[in-house]
Amino acid sequence: MNAVMNPPPGISFNILGPVAVSSTIGPLSLGPARQRAVLSALLLAPGQVVGAERLVEAIWPTGPPRNAVASLHSYVSHLRRQLEPDCPPWGRNRILRRESQGYLIAVEADRVDARRFELLLCEGRQLLREGNYPEASRVLKASLELWRGSPYAELGDYEPAMCEAARLEELRLATLEVLWETELAWGQDYITAIAELAALSTRFPTRERLGWLQMVALCEVDRQAEAVAVYNRIRRALAQELGVDPGRELRSLFVRILRGEPAGRHCLRR
Repeated sequence: MNAVMNPPPGISFNILGPVAVSSTIGPLSLGPARQRAVLSALLLAPGQVVGAERLVEAIWPTGPPRNAVASLHSYVSHLRRQLEPDCPPWGRNRILRRESQGYLIAVEADRVDARRFELLLCEGRQLLREGNYPEASRVLKASLELWRGSPYAELGDYEPAMCEAARLEELRLATLEVLWETELAWGQDYITAIAELAALSTRFPTRERLGWLQMVALCEVDRQAEAVAVYNRIRRALAQELGVDPGRELRSLFVRILRGEPAGRHCLRR
């Protein structure tokens, strides 16, 4: 069930890190850990009703206490007072609402930082395809600045939250790749790009796109031998960890380098 969503202007929800809510008067106090977990669980599905059973499972994944439902009602009540302090005691809450089958956060998706992050990523990709590198770089950096830590950390081992957090982390890596592709295509500081891509490749040794971009940057400053070393490192990591060979794109760049063909930023997608 979807709801008409009309929260007060200026309020935003942030889950790309510890859950937080900001309004025109500043950050709101969200209370103890389990109370924050209730809000995190509702923000997994903004604008949709979440049943009490699912909320209890999210808050107590190893098993609820006897008074779980009463505690849940208490957490919701406290959150309501924080989100809408001016709402009369018996008034209809506009943001955190109780429906016949559960609770919902009645908020447009783009009031949640994760949704804004994805919208900015799509915009940055489109700007890159259009060749507008300065604006693409600005938009992609803005998307990454929304991140403050791990998403949905309040929900621990709750499987739906773990799956969504993993999806968002994958998109974060993809954003970094698109950003560095933009910076290289724009002809920005290659030395900085090489250093940043090397650090990322160390953290994610089987991430071929990161290695490919690092190799392109190295070739752009005539460091082909180091680019070959990057390829060999990725090849070993893929063989040891996954039992596979590098993909076609990485192999093709490697062959170009061995043949002495141009292998710098002109190899980037247009």
